[in-house]
Amino acid sequence: MKIDFHVHTDRSVDGVHRPREMVKYARNVGLDAIAITDHNQLFPWNEARRLSKEFGIVVIPGIEGGNFALGKHWIAIGIRDRPVIKKICDLPKIIQDRSGLAIAPHPYTRLGYDNYADLGFKVVEAFNGTEPEASRKVCHTRGISEVTGSDSHAAPMLGFCWSVVDACETIEDILESVRKGFCISQGTRVPFSRCLHLYGVYFTNRILCRPASMLYSLYEMAQSPCKTEEGEIL
Repeated sequence: MKIDFHVHTDRSVDGVHRPREMVKYARNVGLDAIAITDHNQLFPWNEARRLSKEFGIVVIPGIEGGNFALGKHWIAIGIRDRPVIKKICDLPKIIQDRSGLAIAPHPYTRLGYDNYADLGFKVVEAFNGTEPEASRKVCHTRGISEVTGSDSHAAPMLGFCWSVVDACETIEDILESVRKGFCISQGTRVPFSRCLHLYGVYFTNRILCRPASMLYSLYEMAQSPCKTEEGEIL
């Protein structure tokens, strides 16, 4: 299966297209599954099932947590409720106990954890479609599975990179295959022109056409950050 493990919709303050548009585009460019990981917004399971049935690809509910602008980010997929995290080192175990996967996204960047292995992450984003240079610093560490995420914030950014996962077409089987390391990265970085195109679409789709949606996303994200006892913002 060709799977993109890091996708944003307009439910992220910096996303452009609605979930249905992202899923439809993902199917059209040949992806078999995507994980929707909006900033501090856990994607609902019932909506994921509905979109999966409508478009014939697997939609994995997820969330990208952490302070959007100031702190480091983490991803959790395959969980049904949003975790309450006091210390980042607690995250992998909390997500595992919920039968999900904790992923360290875009490591070796300002918004990623370089010490993901020491923190207990068992899955790392070894290739990020918009941060490929940083991704090349990932070491092939025994016991840590490597996945790919496009980090798409608009539909045209999808389809350039993905993980090939040896799994059946269920969320549970996909997660288990990743745990076992049955996944490899393929594809290329998202072209700069597609990333640049995002800003024009964002201005039209969010600022001009749906300002209330953008303000609501900002409000939701403003409620999310909290400082850990170690001073980190999650």
